[in-house]
Amino acid sequence: MSCVLRAIGRSFDVDAFLSASTIAGDAVFHRGEPRAPEKPDGEKRTASGFNARIGESDMDDLEGQLQDAVHFLVEHGDELRRLGSFDGVEEVCLEFAIRRRAGAVQSDVFPADLLWRAGALDLDLVVTHFDAGPEGRGN
Repeated sequence: MSCVLRAIGRSFDVDAFLSASTIAGDAVFHRGEPRAPEKPDGEKRTASGFNARIGESDMDDLEGQLQDAVHFLVEHGDELRRLGSFDGVEEVCLEFAIRRRAGAVQSDVFPADLLWRAGALDLDLVVTHFDAGPEGRGN
């Protein structure tokens, strides 16, 4: 898993946005669809949106994800401004997936340049930590 851009909103017309966008949605979802396609009678989505993978770096390469994110923000700044002001959009974020390393404490640094660029575009940053499992904890 790499860093992804996510945009969501209860009344977001995701198809209209993506049809005219330079950003490609890798995972597109619509309000009212089942959260789990294999359970059509299960819980339904409460918002529409998309995820767009912004680089090729995986969760063991935070430095690569950070570089990918800065490059993406520079390359797509105007389109991200359009997305943030698009009718129905309630949240736009960059989500970083990080595999937890061995040890009791883990610190990850997000460079000021990335934070400045994301803030200027009104993007939230989300960090999701994944358990490395027993083999990744040095046991």
